[in-house]
Order: sequence, then structure tokens, then C-alpha cells
Amino acid sequence: MNILCFSKKKRLLPALTMAAVLCLMFLGPVFQTHAARPTGTVKNPILNVRSSPSTNSSIVCKLTQGTKVTVITDTTGDDGLKWYDVYFAYNGEAREGFVRADLVNVSGSSSSGSSGSSSSGSSASGTRYVKPSVAIVRSYASTNADIRTRLTKGTTVSLISSKTGADDGRTWYKVSFTQNGSEVQGYIRGDLLVESNPGGSSSGTTDVSGTRYVSGSVVRVRTYASTDADIRSRLNKGTTVSLISSKKGDDGYTWYKVSYSDNGYQMNGYIRSDLLSESNPGGSSSGSSSGSSSMNTPATVRPAVANIRTWASTNGDIRSKLSQGTNVTIIGEKTGADDGRKWYKISYTSGGASLTGYIRGDLLNVGSTSGSSSSGSSSSGSSSSGSSSSAVAQVRSYASPYADIRATLENGTKVSIIKRVTGEDGQQWTKIAFTQNGQELQGYVPSSLLK
Repeated sequence: MNILCFSKKKRLLPALTMAAVLCLMFLGPVFQTHAARPTGTVKNPILNVRSSPSTNSSIVCKLTQGTKVTVITDTTGDDGLKWYDVYFAYNGEAREGFVRADLVNVSGSSSSGSSGSSSSGSSASGTRYVKPSVAIVRSYASTNADIRTRLTKGTTVSLISSKTGADDGRTWYKVSFTQNGSEVQGYIRGDLLVESNPGGSSSGTTDVSGTRYVSGSVVRVRTYASTDADIRSRLNKGTTVSLISSKKGDDGYTWYKVSYSDNGYQMNGYIRSDLLSESNPGGSSSGSSSGSSSMNTPATVRPAVANIRTWASTNGDIRSKLSQGTNVTIIGEKTGADDGRKWYKISYTSGGASLTGYIRGDLLNVGSTSGSSSSGSSSSGSSSSGSSSSAVAQVRSYASPYADIRATLENGTKVSIIKRVTGEDGQQWTKIAFTQNGQELQGYVPSSLLK
């Protein structure tokens, strides 16, 4: 009986083996089509990631040596060199951009045959117009790509090339267009473009002139005529704007393109017409609410670190962080639109630059000044007294004035010197260790700020 059973099993083996081989034959090609994208690491101490394969394009961010990137495709740049379109993690977010191929160590071969602009093999030319109310421009030919910008109906674009999207099999166009005075490139799905102008934002625009005033407590200035547009600025009640043009938005409202001053910069953007008035309703732009008694009043920062904001609200963007005891000058006073509290407009020095901003009144010691105060001393290493020409020195994450600010140190703070290096700007920087709020931290400051 055992021998009979054994012989049956033996006869079954060739059949099972053949079935397995057939399965592998069918499944094999499926497995082969899902090859992993090549990965690489940054060679240079600092690598610029750009918005397009050109050293003339804008810098998306900066990556440090050893950072891992995934190669989407390769292409030839304006300079004739090979560039990689890569994505990577940056400050906890997925980002995408272009890097020069010779500045990255890559393992594996890049798939320029299926997903890159250089593989499309199909140049395109001519003019097209955005068809829907809002079309998304992406960083490469996929709905999974990062959003580069949004264009409104009727916007004119110039075709550069066409290709088939790797994910959806549709035709995508690489296009160029002008936005806010700069030339931008990106990818739009072909079905979102038409050959004849459908009308919309770029058409039906009427030139206007004159002056208007912000009538709401805080009004948002948008990048185009829609409440879906990104916020460019927030203007307080009474702020003066100059009219450039008017148009009807997607919401049926009339929008004005306006010119205005925001913290010393001249900017353009869109505001809905019902949020503007012909007569000044009063507000922040008409001066400090308390009169001249608050002008040029000395004060010092009260908490360990205080946020200086672009306008009188905790929703305002953070302009600077000032340490306890920092000397400032009060140049105005107003009531916050959101919290009803007293806010001071102050002038101060940060990183050698004279700046202005807003701080909540309870965060200042009004009428007092202070000398330098130490935020801690190091326990080892060659200790140096960090003294700068400004009240506060900014400690950065790497040796560059463009690096993230890790901390701010007051004049006179003691630090430990770790090493000196040449920064991205060609200047001498010093890596330091210091104690702040009970924590041991490290970072870079210009060597000229130490003595």
C-alpha cells in the first residue's frame, strides 16, 4: 500500500512541476515590468535642487551631502549636461526637482525610456489655452507629481514637448508660461488645453486705475481671482491699494488686481471688489491707534523666545524670533483684529538687518533696556564669547545664510567652537555648541560674529 501511494505521488510530480513552470512563464514578465527606480546620494556638501534642468531656474531647496534621492528620469539641460528629475524627503515632506547628474551618485540605471521628458521623443510648438476654470501644472507628467502652480481659464501657454504619462497613458504637454513676471515651466494634461481661447481670466480683463482701501479687518490678497488661489498677503483695514485691472472671478464676483506695499516690498495680487472701499475706513494704515505717545519707546523682550509677526495677529507669519532681553523700539500700537489684545509695532535688529514687525503687548517690558545676557555656557571644548555687531545672532543648520535658523543667541552668549569651515557664500563660518533652554544644541554662525 505504501509503495502504491508512493508511485502515485511520483507520477504527480512531473505534472506539478510543469504547472509551476507555466505559472512562472506567465508571471515572469509581470514581475519584470515593476523594476524599482534608481536611487542616489548627494555628492556635494550643498546641492541646489532646481525647478527645471537649468542653472538659471529657481532653487526649490538645498540638500546636504549624503541625502538620498530617487531618480524619476534623466534629461539634457540647457547647458548640454545631463540632469536628473528626482524626488526626496525634505523637512518631513515629499519634494521633487532637478539636479545635475554629475553631482549625484546613482545606483542602477535611470528609466529615461518611460517617464522622462527626454524620452518623449516628441517636441511640440505653438500656443494653447487653458480650458477649465483652474488647471493644475505639475512638476512631471503624472497626477502624482507635485503641483507647481495653478492656471486659470484662458491663460496662454507655449508648448515645448509632448509625452505619454507613465501612470494614466494620456498625452501630457510640457509648457512654458509667464506668471508674476517670471517664466515658469511644467506639465499639463493635454485634454486641459485647447487651440482657441475659451475666454476667462486672461481675457475679459479691463484696465482700471485709482485708489481703494481695505474695508475688512483683515483681507487676503490672492495669486489669482479666486478664493481657491494661494494667499499672497494679508492686509489690515485701511490699507491703501492701487487698482491695475478688474475681471470676473469663478465665483461671479468682480475682482481687482491691485498693487500694494507689504513690509517694504511692492507686490501685486487679487482682492474681491466688495472687500475694498473708495473712502478710507480707518485702521492700521492710518497710524498707531494710541498716537505719538508710543513712538520711539524703548522696550525689551520678556519671554525666553518671542515671535515677531508680519501683522498684529497670532495668525500672522513669523518674521523673526527674539530672545529674552533683546532691545527693541516701539514705533506704533494697535488692537489685534483676532484677539482684541494690544499689539506693538516694533523696530529691531536681527542678523545685522534693521526690521519691523508686530509683537503682543504682554510680551514686552516697556520702557526698559538691557545689556547682553547669557543663555548658557558650554561645559567643554574651546569656549568663546559669541559677540556680534547685532543684538541677536542667528544660528543656522549649515554654513549658509540660506540655511534654516536653528536658534538665536544674544550678544555675549558663551559658545564652544567645534570647527571652522568655508560656507556656501564663500565666507568663513564656525560650527558651535551651546546651551539654550536646558538643551545642548549645535549649529553654524558667521565667524565674524564671534570674538
